[in-house]
Amino acid sequence: MKNNYYTKLLLLLTIFIVTGYTSHSQSITLPDLTANPGDNVAVAVNTSGLSNVAVVKLYIYFDSDVLTYTGYSNVWSGASTTLVNYIPSQSLVTTQFFSFSTGVNFPEGKYLDLNFTFNGGNTDLAFDQVLSKVQAYPDLSTIPTDFNDGSVSQPSVTFNLTVFLEGAYEAGSGGTMRTDLSNAGLIPMVQPFNQVNYYNNPDPAWFYDGSDQVTAIPPNTVDWVLVELRDAASAAQATNATIVAQKPCFLMSNGTIRDLDGTSIPRFYTSFDNGAFVVIWHRNHLGIMSANAVAGFGGAYSYNFSTGSNKVAGGANGYKQLETGVWGMAAGDIDADKQIGMNDKSNGWETDAALRGYNGSDNNLDSQSNNPDKNEFYITNLNKVSGIPN
Repeated sequence: MKNNYYTKLLLLLTIFIVTGYTSHSQSITLPDLTANPGDNVAVAVNTSGLSNVAVVKLYIYFDSDVLTYTGYSNVWSGASTTLVNYIPSQSLVTTQFFSFSTGVNFPEGKYLDLNFTFNGGNTDLAFDQVLSKVQAYPDLSTIPTDFNDGSVSQPSVTFNLTVFLEGAYEAGSGGTMRTDLSNAGLIPMVQPFNQVNYYNNPDPAWFYDGSDQVTAIPPNTVDWVLVELRDAASAAQATNATIVAQKPCFLMSNGTIRDLDGTSIPRFYTSFDNGAFVVIWHRNHLGIMSANAVAGFGGAYSYNFSTGSNKVAGGANGYKQLETGVWGMAAGDIDADKQIGMNDKSNGWETDAALRGYNGSDNNLDSQSNNPDKNEFYITNLNKVSGIPN
């Protein structure tokens, strides 16, 4: 009986290995590369285990905003008849090799280089797994081959950030915000910073036209925030001209900022020549910027804005103590002009009064625009001004 059990187990394992394991000894691989904007990048197409080959067809997609195709070079001598074609409308490079006289054994290494100019950002180099194929000589049967994607990006950095919003903060909690908007299903799936003529302001300070979106709002989300990175030698020099990256993120109830999956520390594909200054924007709270360049090691940066007014440029003039030892972003900048003034009331709160929903006038983020938004936040913060340089 025991031997029968082990026989069945061995049979199951054999079936799993034969049917479930899909990796092949033949492969074509693209590398993962890093570069700086303006660099010329040679993407090596590497082969392994390809023998008795008659046909190799490769279809490789990339983001043409990130890479500009400039040609190809260094084709392996045994495949000198290779044809390479770029299709701009599809951001697609195709390569095709044919041999009708003999089977060809490809090298254990470079087949050819695809050449690009790197414009900044990051992109996958993705094989079309259906159209890409390797065929044997002479019957043109398909040779099972692994097509391994690659990428090109700037050196990446992560920023582990903590910040609180006055409007959603639970007094006496020691560091917790309410999630009323999420609980009510009001937080949009698409980032909300692409608004123009926002409460009669034609140029909202946080304007960002990216198409970032999600299919679900992560648990414990308070709202969207926009994280912006500036590269400057000092806070005073960290103007709009020094912006090197922007990224919509989610602010969680414990004050941490997370990527769009709700768990990952935000990653940015950029680098710094001077110093890393971090700006946090919210729809109706005064934006803040780190008072000093944020320290990091090995591309990992960390900054807690909540421990005092000295953590933000401009100090208490544009920041708010929420309780002893906890500071946060001041509510009331309804029209996103970096100051809390009369227009926030006349163009914002008065326009939305008595409305429910995802509105900029809802200073306490409870889904209602009503008197508490005006009396407890707008009035108490009147004349506060953000310390973020223009």
